[in-house]
Amino acid sequence: MNNEMIFRALFILSAIVMMAIRTYYQSKVVRDKRRINFREGSISLIAGSIAALTSIVFGIEYIFFPGFFRFAYVLDYPDWLRWLGFLLLVGGMTILGVSHHHLSRSFHSLVVLKEDHTLIQAGPYRWIRHPIYLAYLLNYAGGGLLASNLVLTIIPVVTYILLVLLRMGQEEEMLSKQFGQHYEEYKQRTGRLLPKLRI
Repeated sequence: MNNEMIFRALFILSAIVMMAIRTYYQSKVVRDKRRINFREGSISLIAGSIAALTSIVFGIEYIFFPGFFRFAYVLDYPDWLRWLGFLLLVGGMTILGVSHHHLSRSFHSLVVLKEDHTLIQAGPYRWIRHPIYLAYLLNYAGGGLLASNLVLTIIPVVTYILLVLLRMGQEEEMLSKQFGQHYEEYKQRTGRLLPKLRI
């Protein structure tokens, strides 16, 4: 088995694991009957849609029709960079699964405030406020590197960064209004995407 077949198999496996995690926890959202107050902005929805659609189209191309979009493969990534992509995917999938587990019923794929909303501070939320965003950034970057695909490496990452920048402020403002001083204290001891350094 040559390296390209290994990389493609790892890409497929990663896609299956990510879809399984997201589908499982998204199904819990659908069954949740609590009242929801949506706070999502249209620009962040567009940015997220572009990131997802690009990943789906170019991911399917890489799996089933490799090389069809020749312009996406103008750079031939070295194997070490592709293995780094796989390690980013492993890290991203791990953070995604653990974050979803701890967020449980508080998860929603949009910016919402749920009835009986609780502030989660367990698992990765102990150190960072937005671990699912970090997970997806790692997954998008890792998938592009693993596939040696310039479009997959750049477009989803850039558009998802835009989504994250727009959403983090919205979410934190909403949670600050909901939980007041309790959330402000939580913000003081946690980082947004990476843990705060204690000096």
